[in-house]
Amino acid sequence: MRLIMILPLNAASTAKCDDLHEGRIVRDHPSPAGPLLDRRSRESHDCIMPDDRHHGSPNHPERFIIGAMTGTSLDGIDLALVRVTGEGLSLQVELVQHHSAPLGDLAAPLRELAQQQPATAGTIATLALRFGERHAHVIRELITLAGRRPDLIVLHGQTVFHQPPVSWQLINPALIAAEGDCPIVFDLRQADLAAGGQGAPITPLADWVLFRSRERRRAIVNLGGFCNVTHLPAAASTASICDIEAHDLCVCNQLLDAIAQRAFDSPYDPDGQNAASGRTISTLVDDLHAQLKAQNAGGRSLGTGDELSSWLDSIEDDVAGCDLAASAAHAIGKTIAEAIRDRTDEIVLAGGGTRHRPLVQAIRDHASMHVTSTETFGIPVSAREAVAMAVLGALCADGMPITLPQVTGCRTPAPVAGVWLHPRATPR
Repeated sequence: MRLIMILPLNAASTAKCDDLHEGRIVRDHPSPAGPLLDRRSRESHDCIMPDDRHHGSPNHPERFIIGAMTGTSLDGIDLALVRVTGEGLSLQVELVQHHSAPLGDLAAPLRELAQQQPATAGTIATLALRFGERHAHVIRELITLAGRRPDLIVLHGQTVFHQPPVSWQLINPALIAAEGDCPIVFDLRQADLAAGGQGAPITPLADWVLFRSRERRRAIVNLGGFCNVTHLPAAASTASICDIEAHDLCVCNQLLDAIAQRAFDSPYDPDGQNAASGRTISTLVDDLHAQLKAQNAGGRSLGTGDELSSWLDSIEDDVAGCDLAASAAHAIGKTIAEAIRDRTDEIVLAGGGTRHRPLVQAIRDHASMHVTSTETFGIPVSAREAVAMAVLGALCADGMPITLPQVTGCRTPAPVAGVWLHPRATPR
């Protein structure tokens, strides 16, 4: 296999304004062709406006791409095999197969590393290798389920540290590459960090490909370890990728899981059952809400040190666990809804927190608008980030930057992302 670091390209792409129908992107009106960001717009960040010149070429070959994601909640490995046709921003994407698997005995050491517990270099290297082996096993399971081998595998890795300009997504992909016969791309955030960005959020362009609407502004809300939101404009004639906004909002499942571990000796609160049996305590809600609002106002990506563990440590032991869980879920849901309700027409939820009923109900109560999930569009809530990774991998393969200056704060559009492993060429 060959290891290749992708360097900046002046890549061209095709951008289309499309709508979604039943989980697929449906082409229903003309689209432009041209560079994602030309030289002038690379300097000024001017927007590319759709026009009516032509549809994309129908001759683009289809690609089958596996995206792999493990979030900060450490609740498992999520894989998605997607069928991609077209190229660049004209991609059409269909989910073929989704597969999830627990991390097993890797969850505890990964969590300890993410919590900055001391570890030797040998321990970390071994953990990265075992994590890669676990990915290889789950990828084999997905290939068996789907009955199809991929043309590309995209690995996110496990974020064990994130304080820009430093971010570390741990994984050793060598075993996956050794077993496979397709390219692998990983370490997708570093190009943006090198260009002065935060390296996060990383999914907005994928969200634009997957979820934009012609008529409605949509907020794609990921209820993961941290909550992040992508604001998609209505993709009418004046819309462009430069109108996308996205940011990390506040801690979410990381705090809810920490409460479950403290109060119920459980890694998480299944479906929010314990929170549902508790009552909200107004003083706790107000105090946490203030801290969550401060996180949202910070204008930066969230990560290591933002788990609000000090707030949890300050709670007296005589507060009932169910009441603590209920109060936290309410405060988080209120913060999320207040931050986005005046900027969107529809909220689309994704991530493991979507199963936490009290959290989702709090969002509904405070948003006072239509709240749905990615499952409405044919993508299970636990698959959205894996699907997004596959889309980002396709964009990388097409020579496109995957982050946006107005989202991550990078000084210019970042170089094409990723470290690539290519299979050994067949001898002639």
